[in-house]
Amino acid sequence: MTKKYIVRLTDAERRACEAVVSELKGSSQKARRARILLKADADGPAWTDEKICEAFGCRVQTVEGIRKRFVTESFELALV
Repeated sequence: MTKKYIVRLTDAERRACEAVVSELKGSSQKARRARILLKADADGPAWTDEKICEAFGCRVQTVEGIRKRFVTESFELALV
């Protein structure tokens, strides 16, 4: 299925996500969102939504919502 919202992280955004994950800054939800963005990155692993859901124990709608928020709003709001 063709994705409507494609995640393309900049180097700075990728480093910020990695910092959240490695340092466990913020809530566990924020860390999970950072992991999802890292795996959804089209210039990175580019995992499918289904594979991301299996790995992180969430629903497809969760991944789609994070993708949409990243593209339509901002990187910062996608992590909130």
